[in-house]
Amino acid sequence: MPIDSRALVWFFLIACIPPWIGWSLLRFGILPSDGAWQALYLTGWGASAAGLIATYMEEGAHGVRRLLSEAVRFSVPLRWWLFVLFVPILANAGTVLLYVGISGNVVDFEPSNFLGLIAPSMLITFFLGPFGEEFGWRGYLLPRLARRFSVLPAVLLVGVIWAIWHWPLLYQSFVAAPGRELATTMVGVVYMSVLIGTVYLRTGSLLLAMLLHWHINAVREISGRVFLGVPEGSDLLWWCGFGVSVSVAALTIPALLVAGRDKHRSPRGEGGVTVS
Repeated sequence: MPIDSRALVWFFLIACIPPWIGWSLLRFGILPSDGAWQALYLTGWGASAAGLIATYMEEGAHGVRRLLSEAVRFSVPLRWWLFVLFVPILANAGTVLLYVGISGNVVDFEPSNFLGLIAPSMLITFFLGPFGEEFGWRGYLLPRLARRFSVLPAVLLVGVIWAIWHWPLLYQSFVAAPGRELATTMVGVVYMSVLIGTVYLRTGSLLLAMLLHWHINAVREISGRVFLGVPEGSDLLWWCGFGVSVSVAALTIPALLVAGRDKHRSPRGEGGVTVS
């Protein structure tokens, strides 16, 4: 099934233009970044809106219903739930342990602070990012690129596009430290794209894709409260995170490649999405 170029163009227009305008107004100081104007951050929901609209253009109401059903798909093999629940935590812990092993610095561990993951302020971020994006990146774009390029190039390309999509939010950091911030963004987002893409292609569950997207971000957010004494901005910590991210992504790739076999992303009947 070829990619519908008209739908693809509309996807990028809807996914990119509203957030780029909204975020730029806030981040470049044109509008105040507090108060009611903060609602402009929700223009990022353009990604999910674009995915649903482009899917409707290609597949009609049936395609939209399919995506909505994937967003509530709980029934997937247990190992994928375990992947979503534990890989972000283990990757974060692995980064800190590698840092401690190399630096010799003492870091205090406060496991009770993992309860911060279920704080209302943290749970609501599920709707601010993952819910507002995943109908687009994984629900619409990834399956079409996988049909065109196969699964590994597809998840990498989605990661690069996804990173570029964030540019108004990250512009000031790029100006301050362009090389490091560009590397951080690209490695981090492509790492997430490999993990989230693998889960989605193997299970066909947008729900799990959204949860993994949220969980990776949330674990990073609370890391400083769980591992006390890790210096923020440390070059060594950055390199440890780089190494762990690349390693976890590399270890995930074999599971991703299974998704590209034959005519289904999941030949074992796990609920994956049709490739061709």
